[in-house]
Amino acid sequence: MVASAALLALCMLPAVPSAPSAWAKTEVPSVAAASTAVSSADTIRTTPAAADEPVTVSLKSITPSIVVPKAAVTISGTVRNVGSVPIASALARVFIGEGPLVGREAVSEWATATGERSVTEVARTSLGPELAPGAVANFTLTVPALRISHRESFAILPVRVDVVGTTSDGTHDLASVHTFLPTLSSIKAYEPFAIAWLVPLTLDPDPALHGMDSLARTAAWTSAIGTGSRLDRLIQGTDSSKITWAIDPAILGPPRVPEPEAGSTAPSPAPSPSTTPTQGGAAPPADPVADATTALAARLRAAAPRHTLWALPYADLDLAAILPLPSGNRALTPLITRGSTLNATVGSARSDIAWPVTGKLPAGGEEELKAAFSSPGLGAAVISASTLSSDSGSTQNASRKSGQGLPLLAYDEALSSTFAQTSSRSAGAITIQRFLADSMALLGERPGTQNRSVLVAAPRTFAGDPSVLTSFFAAIAQAKWLIPTSTDQLLAASGTATPEAPGPSTTVSPPSPTPSPTAAPTAAPTGSPAARDPLSPPASPLTAPQLERIPMTKSAIIGVASIRDDAQLFQERWTDAQNQVLSVRWRGHGPGLVELDRATQVAISTVSRGVSVSPSSVNFFADKGVLQITVVNDLAVPVHDVHLTLTPGQPRLRIEEQPGPLRIGAKSRTNVPLRVTAIAAGLVPISAVLTSANGTPLGQNARVDVRVQPTSTWMYWVLGGVAGVILVLGSYRSLRRGSTRATRPAPQEVPLDV
Repeated sequence: MVASAALLALCMLPAVPSAPSAWAKTEVPSVAAASTAVSSADTIRTTPAAADEPVTVSLKSITPSIVVPKAAVTISGTVRNVGSVPIASALARVFIGEGPLVGREAVSEWATATGERSVTEVARTSLGPELAPGAVANFTLTVPALRISHRESFAILPVRVDVVGTTSDGTHDLASVHTFLPTLSSIKAYEPFAIAWLVPLTLDPDPALHGMDSLARTAAWTSAIGTGSRLDRLIQGTDSSKITWAIDPAILGPPRVPEPEAGSTAPSPAPSPSTTPTQGGAAPPADPVADATTALAARLRAAAPRHTLWALPYADLDLAAILPLPSGNRALTPLITRGSTLNATVGSARSDIAWPVTGKLPAGGEEELKAAFSSPGLGAAVISASTLSSDSGSTQNASRKSGQGLPLLAYDEALSSTFAQTSSRSAGAITIQRFLADSMALLGERPGTQNRSVLVAAPRTFAGDPSVLTSFFAAIAQAKWLIPTSTDQLLAASGTATPEAPGPSTTVSPPSPTPSPTAAPTAAPTGSPAARDPLSPPASPLTAPQLERIPMTKSAIIGVASIRDDAQLFQERWTDAQNQVLSVRWRGHGPGLVELDRATQVAISTVSRGVSVSPSSVNFFADKGVLQITVVNDLAVPVHDVHLTLTPGQPRLRIEEQPGPLRIGAKSRTNVPLRVTAIAAGLVPISAVLTSANGTPLGQNARVDVRVQPTSTWMYWVLGGVAGVILVLGSYRSLRRGSTRATRPAPQEVPLDV
């Protein structure tokens, strides 16, 4: 009872001198003792904490996100006991730094708890008498307005939320999380700067999205663009804000197979890389994912007036990986020059802007980009501001120009990396405060300079949580030092920018990802997701040999597709799969790229091996005649334009004329008549080769053995034999007649009557 009364009295105090914490590596007195302890010193020195805290702390919200005079601040969150023992008399406490953070580096250090800072406790609340293992407790901390300083026109105050409690081995600081309070005074002594946003809308690295219709393909598309998908949530979270969407046209599905006009019959020209007509004029089957892609196109079209639209090269080509390769330009150009489907389905979209995923424009890179974008023309490039020179030591504007005069949009890596962390709902409040603090630190670099700008670009893997993004952009709208602008306005400003001079960059490095909302962030192992900077993707799995194989694979696809009655559908789907191999999305997902290549080869092989010549042995007893060769189609679709070439292995048999193109029904076979001439007797092996119209091999080479026996040889022997037999029989009969006459009695004479 005494302890409970003391604890109640402690919670009613607006501010109590704090005991030394575990951050200072000193003993913490019991809660009861702390309630009565009085000290003239009410600050503590923060140092990194241990990594094995028994509780986790998540901040739900900080209201308001930006503090103005006379406004109290409410911090709400949750505490979870992740240990195996109960925690008694747990308290949540909030501390505010005695002085503001100055500079972007100081913001980064505080966010990662790598620096020291004097802080003062300004509020605390009880989490209940006991927090059992696995239990969760909610808390709300209210910081009085008088405890928040507004001496400066704007300032960034460091904030720390601690949890302290008693376990079996005593009372300890159990967890801690760092955040920020940006403050504004009633005096405006700064020039706000413009901020623009760039968000890519791209597909996930799922090989099941590509290929012929199947349940797996339909499920993959539903997962990629359907309700609840990453793309669906991303559009939902950014639709209400002034954001540029960089759209990969591939999100609207593979190229549609055009349906023939009513009453028309599709012609049968030689196959080409662009189109192969469906045989017989039959309408191609409806794509099972067409409803989903059509709905997505309608959704984007309805949202288009609220956004600036860019069209990424089809499949979001990995420009940074492909262009340096010898055959890179040849592989990219056909896809970059392909007319954007977005203009007709979604709305007017710029397709002349290059956005290398690495954010770099190396020496010679500008010339390579201009060559690849030769058809639409290269209008601008998006790169990282850290790759550009800066002599001032402060962050430069987003609107830049290369030394050769190419307009550049330079995104800020630190702000972009923080923006990318809005995908975590549990770290939403921390991410919002981190972004506001860093942008205010950016303001502090040149507070009196007009016409400043910054671009925030999300990574290709961006998966912002809709609820976090809603709160995020609501907080940004309250930041009076940030003026919304568009990428079009930034590009217009690039025209008047001074060309860049070569030199090392001195801009601020991007921060590490926002730490987990637990006590002390620790360094993530190299290669772990936490250590990976979302704006510095892994290396591309594409290689020069793989790039050189793509034209051969496409040729094989065209070849095997040309014999199928669903030729155009098969060709478009698997050619599109090869185009997807060039995408940015496979960075960090090499196995998916391997699987996509394997599926393409399996599809080609299945068609190729599905048509074959049946091996056989034939007796041919004639000078001239017809042989029958059997060709089998094991595919579930009819085939046509199958070319059979027969080559005798011996000159004893001559093929007068090769058979014409074959058509074979599904799961069927046909006998092919072959006119031949026998030259000499003997066993003649005939090699049977099946190919498509463009020479792509089909099936496996087969052998037909023909036992030749020309009539000009054996017939004369037969006739001679017959003649000999007749001669022998005739002689035999003659001899028999002679012997019969010798033994007969002489005929008697009959006298004549006179």
